[in-house]
Amino acid sequence: MLTKSVSLVVATLVAMLISLSALAQQEANRTITLHMGEIPGLINFDGSGAFVDFARYLDAQDPSTDITISIYPIFRAINNISRGQADIALPAIRPLKEDISDLPFAFSTVSFGVVPHVLYTHKSKPLNATLLKANPDGYIIESIPHDFDFEVVRSHSIRQSLKRLHNGRIDAFIWAQTEADQVLRELGYTDIKRELFADMEDVFMIPKGEAGEEIDAYLTQLLTPLIESGELEQQHRKIHAPYDDWQP
Repeated sequence: MLTKSVSLVVATLVAMLISLSALAQQEANRTITLHMGEIPGLINFDGSGAFVDFARYLDAQDPSTDITISIYPIFRAINNISRGQADIALPAIRPLKEDISDLPFAFSTVSFGVVPHVLYTHKSKPLNATLLKANPDGYIIESIPHDFDFEVVRSHSIRQSLKRLHNGRIDAFIWAQTEADQVLRELGYTDIKRELFADMEDVFMIPKGEAGEEIDAYLTQLLTPLIESGELEQQHRKIHAPYDDWQP
């Protein structure tokens, strides 16, 4: 028959095991909420597309964590990060400007690939990328405002911006090659000139503050071995290929 003290020790050990088991189960069921902005062909509202497949690939790398994916209009996905409604958001590019302290969100330390960004101009008024970087004043340029160290007008959609460029209503449009080229080919415009503007880093958008720091640490832990093995680059190439110097 167990003595009182032995019974107490056994009960304590049982309680500790139950507590550790619950903690392990909690860790195994960790959920990260990913909001993705719709990009036709790459991120579709029905959950298809190469970028969504890439997110699912990342999810499969860590059985202890579930990445739940929801798809929204692109600027709503960005706003959801700012409002604390998501842990991470895609797509996102590390801004070229150095000071991003005014933004209501942050970016992951680790990049998972390089994205060629193309400068689209009208052939009747070609604008050289070198000239634009040196003197962007006086031009109407549509893109994502926080990505650059000069002023641009927010693009509400790739299709709309390319149409505005085609009609001479803006001077230039800057966007990721894969996404914008797809729409350009669909539109069939032959009066638009392409030029590489910059290779920019693909990153995750994350919340500011402690919550974002925890997510950033997790992403670094998840991505680093995949980067070192070269596997991540192979997967990323399915979304963004190197710059292709073609003209419409």
